Order: sequence, then C-alpha cells, then structure tokens
Amino acid sequence: MAADTDASPRASSSGRSLGGNVKQDLLASVVVFLVALPLCMGIAIASGVPVAAGLITGIVGGLIVGVLAGSPLQVSGPAAGLTVIVLVFVQDFGLPLLGAVVLLAGFLQLLAGVFRLGQWFRAVSPAVIKGMLAGIGVLIFASQFHVMVDDTPKGNGLENLLSIPHAIVKGLPMPVFGTLEERQFRTAKLREVGALHEEQQEVQELVAERVSRKATDEEFEQEALLLPPLVNRQAEISQYLKRVVEELDQFQVTTEKSTFAQRLHEAATAALAHSNTALDDLEQERVRSVLKSQADADKSLQILLSQLKSHDWAAKIGLATIAIIVLWQVFVPKKLKMVPGALVAVVAATAAAFTLSAPVLYVEVPDNLLEGIHFPSMTVLAEAPLLALLQSAVVLAIVASAETLLCATAVDQMHQGPRTNYDRELWAQGIGNMICGLLGALPMTGVIVRSSANVQAGGKTRLSAILHGAWLLIFVVGLSFLLRMIPTASLAAILVYTGYKLVNPKSIKELWKYGKSEVAIYVTTIVVIVVEDLLTGVLVGVALSGMKLLYVFSHLETYLDVGLESGKATLSLKGAATFVRLPVLAAVLERVPPGAELHVDFQHLDYVDHACLDLLMNWAKQHESSGGKLVIDWASLHARFRPETNRKNANSDGVPNDGKAPQAAANASAPRPQK
Repeated sequence: MAADTDASPRASSSGRSLGGNVKQDLLASVVVFLVALPLCMGIAIASGVPVAAGLITGIVGGLIVGVLAGSPLQVSGPAAGLTVIVLVFVQDFGLPLLGAVVLLAGFLQLLAGVFRLGQWFRAVSPAVIKGMLAGIGVLIFASQFHVMVDDTPKGNGLENLLSIPHAIVKGLPMPVFGTLEERQFRTAKLREVGALHEEQQEVQELVAERVSRKATDEEFEQEALLLPPLVNRQAEISQYLKRVVEELDQFQVTTEKSTFAQRLHEAATAALAHSNTALDDLEQERVRSVLKSQADADKSLQILLSQLKSHDWAAKIGLATIAIIVLWQVFVPKKLKMVPGALVAVVAATAAAFTLSAPVLYVEVPDNLLEGIHFPSMTVLAEAPLLALLQSAVVLAIVASAETLLCATAVDQMHQGPRTNYDRELWAQGIGNMICGLLGALPMTGVIVRSSANVQAGGKTRLSAILHGAWLLIFVVGLSFLLRMIPTASLAAILVYTGYKLVNPKSIKELWKYGKSEVAIYVTTIVVIVVEDLLTGVLVGVALSGMKLLYVFSHLETYLDVGLESGKATLSLKGAATFVRLPVLAAVLERVPPGAELHVDFQHLDYVDHACLDLLMNWAKQHESSGGKLVIDWASLHARFRPETNRKNANSDGVPNDGKAPQAAANASAPRPQK
C-alpha cells in the first residue's frame, strides 16, 4: 500500500521545502514546458481535434492537477495513449460530444478516488499493459505516418498500417522547388485556407449545437431564430473564398494554366459555391437543410486543402525531424541532454520551413485561446446516444486511470521523495478531466515523458508541474503567432517516433522470462487492438490472463517412481495442488504398492491447499495399516508456503510446535530423495 503523501513525514517536509527548492523547480518547469509544448500540439492533431484542445489540457494539467495531485513530481497533460480512443470517438460522434464524455469520465475517476479504488486500477497483468501500450504505439505510428506526409489517416488502424507503403510513395519524390514566388503563393494559400477551414469547422459546430436533427416543425421555428448570428461569419468565409478564386485566376495566368493551377482553381470555385449555399441557408433560416450545407462547405474546403498540399515537402520535413531527435540523443554533449530533442527538432524544422517557404500544412491556433473553449451543448446532448457515451466514458476513465497510476509507480522509482497517494491522484485526475470536459478539451493522464523529464531536471516539489502549466498559458496567449509557424508534419513526426518507442520490442524479451504464455497474451492484445479497437484488445488480454490464472491454479503434474526392489516410491508434484485436482492426486496415490515407503517431493510445487494435504494425511493413515510409510519433508514445505514467523516456531525437524502435525510425519526428518 502506497503511503499517504499528506500524512507521511516526507510529504510534510516536501510542503515546507516548497520555497527552499524554488530554483530547482523553476529550472525543471522550463524543461518540462519545452517537452510538453510540442507534445500537446502533436497529440491534439493525432486525436483529430484542434490544437487548442491539447494546449488547454496541458494548462489544466499543470495549474489545477499540479496543485491537487497525489504524486507531486508527476506531470499531467494530454497523453498519446488516449489518442486512439479520442480519434475514434470524434470520428463516430463528432467533436461537440467529446467534452461531455471527458466530463463524465472525470466524474467516474473522482468517484473511484473518493471510494479508495486507486490500487485496483493497477491490478492488471504486465503483459496486458505492455500489449496495450504497444498496440497504441502501432496505431499512433500508422495514423501519424500519413499526417507526416500531409495526408489524411484512413478509417481504422489496420487500414492505416496497410496503406503506409502508399504514403511512402506519396512522400518519396524529391521536393520541386520551383520559383520562390510560387512557393510563397502556395504556402500563403495553405495558411489562409487552413485558417478558413478552421473557421468553417467552428461555424459548423455552432450550427450543430443549435439545430436538432429530430426537431418538430414548431421546434424548427424556434431554432431558426438562433441562426442569424452566424450569418456574418459564414459571409466572411464566402468573401474570402471569392478573393482566393480571383487570386487563383491571376495565378493561372502567371503559370500558363498548368494542370495543378487548373485543379486548384476548380477546387476553390467548388468551395465558394458550397459556402454560398451554406450562407443562403443561414440567411433564409432553412433549418432542415443547414446541417447538410455546412457539412458540404467543410468537405469542399478539405478538398481545396488537399489540392494545395505538397506531400514530398512534408515527408522530408518529417524525416528531418525524426533524424534530429535520434542524432540529438546519440551525439549531444551531456550538458545539453536536458534540452529535449523533440523541441530542437521542431525548432529546426520550423526554421527550415520558414526559410524555404515550404508549401506544407502549418499548425492552426486561434488568436484568442478562449475561442478554443467549447462548453457542452444541451441541444447536442439531447440527441446523443447515451449508452454509447457512457460506454466511451467508462473506457476512457479506465484506460486514463490505469495509465496515470502506472506512470505514478514508475515516477516513484525515479526519486527518493514522497510516495504516491493513489486515491488522491485518482480524484485529482478526475477533477482535471471534469474541467477539461467543461472546456471541450482533450482528456488527460499522468504522462511518463514529461514526468521523467521533471525528475531528471531536478524537480523537487509540485511547484515544477504547476509552473510548467503557467509557461504553457503565457506562451499560448502571448506568442501564438510562433505556433502557427510550426509545420504539422514535424509534430506528426514526433508522434511517429513516440509510437515506435511505445512498441518497445524489448518487452518481448522481458516477458519471455516468465513463459511463452505471457508473450502470447502480449502479442494477442496488440493484434486485437490493431485489427478491432482498444477496448476489445484490452478485454481479450484480461480474459487471456484470467484463463492463464485458472490454468495455473488448476494444473497439477504428478510423477510416480516406484522402486520394486528397494520398496521405496517417490511422488513428485509440479504445479498447483488444489481441490480441483483431488481426483488426479487420489488416482496416483492408489498406484502406490501396499507396504511401500512413499516420499513426496514438493520441490516444483507452486501451491498446495488444505484439501490436498488432508487427502495425503488420510491416505497415510490407511497406508500405514498395510505396513507402509509416508515421508514428507515438512521443513521444505513450510519454507515455501509459510511465513517467517511460522518457520521460527517450528521444531528441529521442521514440524510446527502447535501439536497439530500429522501422525504420518513421524518420519518426516528423512532426507528428500533425489529424482
């Protein structure tokens, strides 16, 4: 049982030293901030949500959970392990419902912490946990490989994995430089259309929050009154697209109407037409058709973006990012190790993309962070599939809690400070996720990458985690223009590398030490996660672990060696001697010749229960009546299955001094025969 950090002396000293360790915590917080910044944005992109959602979660994880956490040196924020769950949910149910699910998952975590269930979330087989992390790693690697070449991930994990060769083909050609003016024009349009696409998504979400798909005619009339405030925003999108079409007309002239310019012009014209239709529906308050026209406008902008993308440029930026991360870890001087390689890689990739005016996608961040906040809408919740939402919330709560508490255990092994209070950590995470749900942000967990960076950088108290959230807030609010200069391919490359690290092939070697069955559970969990989904994979892994446990506690091997000339017999037992295997043990005892001296060898026995010992004693009484004898090495038995106190109370023959030793053990001091 982990010590309560509030009650332990070390926890108290940690609280008193909050001011004394400010210098170390300040330096550590800067390092953690530098690690967290690219990860918050990259995980948001991998989860299929706006970048602001990941940054808000990182800020809440520092400023709120950092104060309440039961593990003072653990850092919370958006986690790569949850990207798969979030991405699938957003694809199936839409972004407006994400906040409600995160809020509900946080409430479940809060209840679990209040009812002291923290330790139970750790009761999962290591093979399943390692398999879950590896499966998530495969899914992240496969999906982000496509994003790294400025492409769109496919429908599921298996499709993403199988289509990686196609992504490689897209990114394989060397970038076509062209003229600087052409690259600058294409880059500018990518940025502008990207921002336009983000604005269209915002309008679409607001329409979805205000319009019900199953409303009556009377309700439609009331909802129509909510649409006029959105007209101006849609009109601005149409006006901007009209200007883009005019600029593309001029671009076609300068490029002599190339095939690329023509495709671009056609896509922009189609996007303008769909935007005008969406605007007309809003102006005329056509509630029945506005949802479809909004979806068409969003899709047309996606097509325009795909025409502007340059997969070869993006691929080279992504590869350069990974190369810098690897080389930084291998060749960087020890004094510079505290600077995270991911940050160095992102800065280098951003500088290169800016210098060359690379025509790739860039991070979309709102000017005002408040624009990234989306409170749960009652209109959307009223139509939501409640059972599916509850199921998603339960899965999210279980996976987030398990990942958090496993991370806390790992952090405890890295330092000598206060140990984790698992129940407090659990309800702190619940409060954090409830706040993130209210703000429409990503769910959070304790994250091992940021936490280990905190410990290695010399963090001493929870102040370092709190300050890292403050630095995130200051940077996002005051320097958001810098974030817009970061290529999306560079952030995706960090996630590709993270996914590869999560797979960790060394886990197979470690699990092999505990038997082939552990490796089989590990591999099966990975395969099911990739082919089906995360929940199914974890449930299959847990089920296999349970089946193995039942097998271990019900499997007993017996070896009877009878010496006809010596009149001695040796019974060797291997496995678990429980009441389930009584018929097997009784059958082998019946094969012992009358009058023989039976030696029972417990050397390879993992467990023996009272039922089997009782059978041996009863059989011994009957066997003695025929002139036979039972010899058991009681000292060996007690050494394997009794606590130290019982062994100290045993006599010189190894028989307990409680007067309850079986009569058949009178000759128990005989040496154990060799097999």
